[in-house]
Amino acid sequence: MNRVTGVMRTSLGRSLLLIGLVGSQLSLAQVNISGKPGLMNIPTARILADGMFHIGYHYNPSHYDPRANDPNASVNVAPNQSSSVYYATLAMLPRLEININIFRVNGELPLKARGIGDRQFDIKYAVLTERERRPSVAVIVSAPFGIDNSLVTYAAAATKNFTLSETVTAEVTAGFGSPYYFDRSDNVGNNFDIFSNYKLHNKNERSNPYLSGPFGGVAIRFKQTLGGMIEWDSRHLNLGAYAKLFDRWTVQAGVINFDQITFGTSYAVSLKKLPKRVREKSEVVK
Repeated sequence: MNRVTGVMRTSLGRSLLLIGLVGSQLSLAQVNISGKPGLMNIPTARILADGMFHIGYHYNPSHYDPRANDPNASVNVAPNQSSSVYYATLAMLPRLEININIFRVNGELPLKARGIGDRQFDIKYAVLTERERRPSVAVIVSAPFGIDNSLVTYAAAATKNFTLSETVTAEVTAGFGSPYYFDRSDNVGNNFDIFSNYKLHNKNERSNPYLSGPFGGVAIRFKQTLGGMIEWDSRHLNLGAYAKLFDRWTVQAGVINFDQITFGTSYAVSLKKLPKRVREKSEVVK
């Protein structure tokens, strides 16, 4: 009996250790269109290590502009324009991540539409961390202070990792994005009062709503450095791949709806870990 119990404990310990190792490696894996841990468009409940910082860029193709035919947009732009998303994500606490992204339409814009771009602030909180028999669960909420937030998100996601072999793992995600959101679209030109004129909107009034309904996807990873992805982003089926270079730099590309190419790149660094040269000097001093 004691022998069986010992074997079970050893097996459980190895499983938990594997989950921990996979989780630490995935902190440097690819991120989605807005810079959150995810696939191409969808977020996952993957949890970044405390102090992890991501910065990057994502190109969104013209046929899938989330601002297209938006009845609440303050300024209408030409249809079918591609866009660029610049982002930064920081894991402030072991379960809390903050994200800032800027959505810019590429090409010529009307004078009133020119500027930095749509600024958006998001918070992600991990309700549950992953265990051997349960997935990680996270909620993502966009701050309602924006006027034209193109990638506004109110969503929940669950993610589970599976070991397929010594070198291959699978990350499976399922979630739901609310079609309803608040913004200050009536406050155009008034950036001093961010606590008034809030309105409830429905994303489905747009032709390309972002995360409006059920979504999910699978990422197959080889040695945590290469991977393939397939996702349903609540509207389209997308395929993609990514590669991690030099431990910190990730590049990825995919096809949206078997129609147009999307791509992005990101760089990750731990703000809690001293640079190698500084560590070596401190060790010499000790």
